[in-house]
Amino acid sequence: MISVAIVSPELSLGPINKVIESRDFGCEFHRYVYNQLDDIKWIYEDCKDSCDVIFFSGELGYHYILNHIPDIEIPCSFIFYDTKHILSILLNFVLETPNIPLQRVLVDFLTPLNNFMNLKSYLKPEFCPYCYESFVYDYAHITRRACELWDAGKIDLVLTRSINNIPTYEKLGIPYLAIFPTEDMIAESIGSALKEVRLSMKENCDQITAIIKLMLEPSLANTDREYLEATLYKLLVDFRKDKKLDYSIQPSFDRFELHTQAGAPSDMSGILQELVRYLQKHFDASFRIGIGVSPSLDQSHYYAESALLESLRYGCNDAFLITGEDALLTGPLSLSRQLTYSYTNHKASSYAKQVGIDESNVVRIIGLFEMDPGTVLTSAMLAKWLNITSRSCNRILQQLLDSQLIYETPSQGPARKGRPEKEYHFDANKMREVLL
Repeated sequence: MISVAIVSPELSLGPINKVIESRDFGCEFHRYVYNQLDDIKWIYEDCKDSCDVIFFSGELGYHYILNHIPDIEIPCSFIFYDTKHILSILLNFVLETPNIPLQRVLVDFLTPLNNFMNLKSYLKPEFCPYCYESFVYDYAHITRRACELWDAGKIDLVLTRSINNIPTYEKLGIPYLAIFPTEDMIAESIGSALKEVRLSMKENCDQITAIIKLMLEPSLANTDREYLEATLYKLLVDFRKDKKLDYSIQPSFDRFELHTQAGAPSDMSGILQELVRYLQKHFDASFRIGIGVSPSLDQSHYYAESALLESLRYGCNDAFLITGEDALLTGPLSLSRQLTYSYTNHKASSYAKQVGIDESNVVRIIGLFEMDPGTVLTSAMLAKWLNITSRSCNRILQQLLDSQLIYETPSQGPARKGRPEKEYHFDANKMREVLL
């Protein structure tokens, strides 16, 4: 029988207990209560050898374990909200609390990690509540965001899922309203987690999730939007048929989610690249793609969301992939050679702030160095990899030159009329000292 560890603050455990006691999930449950996020470390050690899946009451604990425990040995999941749940919560709030405008509310569980549940696609900016904007998601940063808005007089209330943070809100005198998931949401989430575990027990394979986001103008007419969505859906079906593939296609507002399985990431690398190039050729609207590969279905989805953020940063019709235990980024996938890099490089982050270069450009330059330390750098070549103008690349090259990370070399290209393009090489020792 499948064994499930339920990990939750004590206040959130009651509704979960009610669901698992009233429904037959065909498994056994072990309850764990955490008072602070660090408790999750000992909970994981206690249950990793005896449980088949760890199920969190909310997204906060789920993201904590992904970011603080390396080499997670069993699948993890959580009770999830989707867009319809968020819209329902906000609609009920507006109806039941007419004296507090929605735009004076902080919703501390709408984050970049869940793409703010697409809320900005449904509400005009002037009617949207405040969201939690940071990629670092823990009690301290949630509290800091609430205090900033409260002290500035910008909010009257916090809608929160962070049950353990409620005493802090009370101590600070910040009004709040605790949001609990419905029984159906809890049951659906548990069922999804168990489905993943049962699938992994049948077949040891990687889960591949791809998220394709349509970059549509808000002013686009509904008929035009429907046409583009239908066109993209047909292209995805045609590609699947032509390549004799087996992936599911799940459409939602302004995005499509694909899912399939493979014995190893390398089995699908060429196909993923073909898909990107196919859409670049046949689809006339702007899009961005994030792809995640992991033995865990939930983690592959998390990787895909994170890769989509990188695709949005890059800013053109292309895709990025996250895979492996180190969660390395690879892309853009349409190119014959792709960079591999990571945002966990603290030296790169520090250097980016010091010299005023965008961190995404710094980590891609590091990826370029690691791919080929002998690369000849020019502003035109760098513009292709970073998707910025040659003029911006010239400024970056000058900053790298000032930091002695690169040095200028005589041009090896054919003689041309006019001003020759400058060429540079990496200083390998300096690169490793400063950035690696």
